[in-house]
Amino acid sequence: MAAVALRLVTLPLAPLADQTEARYAEIARLMLTLGDWVTPHISPDQPFWGKPPLATWAHAAAMSLFGISAGAARLGSLAWALAGLGAFAWLLRGTAQRPVMLVAWWLTPLAFISAGAVMTDATLAACVLAVQAAWWQAVQAVDAPGRRRAGRLMAVALALALLCKGPAAGVLALLPVALHAAWRRHGGVLATLLRDPLAWGLLLVLALPWYVWAEWRSPGFLQYFLLGEHVMRFIQPGWQGDRYGFAHAQPLGAIVVFVLVASAPLSLAALLRWVWRRGGVVADVRTVLPGDLLALAVCIVAGPLLLFGAARNIIWTYAGTALPGVVMLGCAAFGTATLARPRALGVAAVLVVLYAAAFGWVVPRLAEGYSDRGLVAAWQAACPDGGCPLAYAGRPTYSAQFYTQGALYARPQPGPGFTVRQRRELHGASALACNRARCLVHD
Repeated sequence: MAAVALRLVTLPLAPLADQTEARYAEIARLMLTLGDWVTPHISPDQPFWGKPPLATWAHAAAMSLFGISAGAARLGSLAWALAGLGAFAWLLRGTAQRPVMLVAWWLTPLAFISAGAVMTDATLAACVLAVQAAWWQAVQAVDAPGRRRAGRLMAVALALALLCKGPAAGVLALLPVALHAAWRRHGGVLATLLRDPLAWGLLLVLALPWYVWAEWRSPGFLQYFLLGEHVMRFIQPGWQGDRYGFAHAQPLGAIVVFVLVASAPLSLAALLRWVWRRGGVVADVRTVLPGDLLALAVCIVAGPLLLFGAARNIIWTYAGTALPGVVMLGCAAFGTATLARPRALGVAAVLVVLYAAAFGWVVPRLAEGYSDRGLVAAWQAACPDGGCPLAYAGRPTYSAQFYTQGALYARPQPGPGFTVRQRRELHGASALACNRARCLVHD
C-alpha cells in the first residue's frame, strides 16, 4: 500500500515533458475540449491515428472529473496500473508467494513509471495480463462451463487490448497463451474456448464497432494504423512514415536488454543467484511455482522476446508485458525461505525510499528541462491580463499547447508580446525563463 500511495502523491509533482507524456496529455485534453470521444486528435484539425483511444479515454475522463492538469491526466494510468495489479493477483491466486510477487511487480522501474505517466503502457500491460490470467483460470477450471466463463472474460480483456494498441496487443496477449497451450498440451482447453460463440460475440461487439466508426469518421486511418504502425514500424529500420514522431532504430535483440533494465534489480539479482547456485535455484523455482504455472511464466517472458527480438524500431517500454513472467521467475529463484525473511521486506522498503527520492525530488527537476511549463508560467506572470500574445519561433511543443490550454492553436494577435526561441538563437539577448532547449523573450 505504501508503494501505491507513493505513486499517487507523486503524480502532480513533475511537469509534462516533451515528447511522449505531453503529447498524450494534449491528445486527452483535446478529446475532452472538442467533445470527440471517437477520434483522438493531435491538434484540433488533425486526427491522431497512432493508437486506439482506450488509454486516452481514461486520461480524459480523469481530467473531466478533477480538472485539466498533469496530475489528473496521470490518474488514468494509475487506475489502469491498479487494474493490472488486480489481474496479476488473479493470475497468482493460490500461490503462496503472491504478496511478494505483487509488490515486486509494482516496484519494477517500468511498472512504477508507467503507473504514473500519461502513456498507453499501463493500459496495455493490464489488458494483456488480464487475457493471460483468464487463460490460466481456464486451464485450472475443472469443467467445461468453468472454462467457458474464463474464456468469455478472456475475450473481454482481449477486446480491451485491441482498443488499447490494436492487433499488436492481441499478439502480445495471445502468443504466450499459444506457446503455453502447445508446450503443456492444453489443446483441449483451447478448443473449448474457440468453440464458444458467446466469447467470439463479446470480442467482436466490444472491439469492432470503434474501428469501423473511426475509419468512417477519419478515412485512411485503418491503412496507416494496420500497415504503418504494425508492419513497417517493425521491419524497416529508421522507418520514415511515422506521422507523429520518429522510429527508434535499435540493434537486433535489444528487447532482451530492455527487459533486464525494466525489471531491475530483481532480474539482475536472480541472474547472479543462478550463476552462484544453479542447481539450488532450479529446486527453489519448482518449489515456489508449480510446473504448469512455471511454464506459463516462461511463456509470458518468451512472447515479447520472440515478437520483438528481430524488430528494429522498438523502445524500452515494449518490455512491459514480459514483466509479470520475469517477476514470477525472479521471485521464485530466491525460494520460499528467502522470500519469507525480513530481508525481502527490507529490500522493498529501500526501493520505496529510493523511489520517493527519485519521483519526489530528482525527476520533477529533471523534467523541468524538457517541459515548457516554466516558460508558460513566466509568460502568464509577465502578462497576467492575457493581453500579450505568445508565439513560438517554430512549431509549439505539446507541453506548451497543454499548459496554455490550446491558446497557441489560434493565430497570434498583432502587436508586441513574447516569443519562445531556441536557446542557441538568442545571441546574448536576455530571457525571462529558459529550459534546456528554449527560452521566453520579450519582443
